[in-house]
Amino acid sequence: MRLLAGNRPALVIAAALSILLSAGCATGSEVTARRLVPADLLLRPEQLPRGFVPLPAPVTVADLVEQNRPALAAAAAQPFVPDGCRPTADAELNDQLSTDNSAVLAARRARTLLVELVTEVRRDLVADLRASTSGCARTETTIVRGNLRGTKVVTEFTTLAEPAVEGGLRPDERMLLLRSEVTSTLPDGGIRKQISLAGYAVLDRAETGPVTVQLTVAGETTPASATAGAPAAPLADAEFVGLFGSAVAAVTSPGR
Repeated sequence: MRLLAGNRPALVIAAALSILLSAGCATGSEVTARRLVPADLLLRPEQLPRGFVPLPAPVTVADLVEQNRPALAAAAAQPFVPDGCRPTADAELNDQLSTDNSAVLAARRARTLLVELVTEVRRDLVADLRASTSGCARTETTIVRGNLRGTKVVTEFTTLAEPAVEGGLRPDERMLLLRSEVTSTLPDGGIRKQISLAGYAVLDRAETGPVTVQLTVAGETTPASATAGAPAAPLADAEFVGLFGSAVAAVTSPGR
């Protein structure tokens, strides 16, 4: 999910698997094909960056949806500058997630959290582009609800290079990778900073059907102070691009 300022990335684990079988008799021998489902397409633990360990306690899709709703409702009520830069893709996606169409991998290294979501729901990458690039590459908002009410949040987005895909993306497939640096100024004047990385891909292959792959890594937030220091990136940009490439390859080059 997109990382909302003041909120930790939400988690989901979808364990239900559906198996689709089809048979053909073109040469007199029966051929059975199994379509891959979201749980088949997650990164393997050994593919995670050094130090990241999958969380031991699973969280259900229902947990994810309910956990996201308050943060998304609060974001919908906040004013955004420039006008028209309000993010909408997460809210649209959230209500469509279910145990039948989604799976997640969540891992942690110290206070850095990594979440990969694979879902059969198509994410609106056009909305993501609108809300994080060009005139929306730097946005300002003020939190109007909850214990952070009155906090001013400035988010600066940087678009990262796309990983190479064997054979290239197809005409209806898209990717977007973003680095965001969030500066939060609390009502008492304290300043906190955080760097997060996010990758989104909408893909459609014969082995999987239409799927969305999302990968987010949230860095540690600096302690509040009058002059916050530079936040540490959770991963180097190149390492994140490579990791997202591996996540995408699970769909575009399954079994490799």
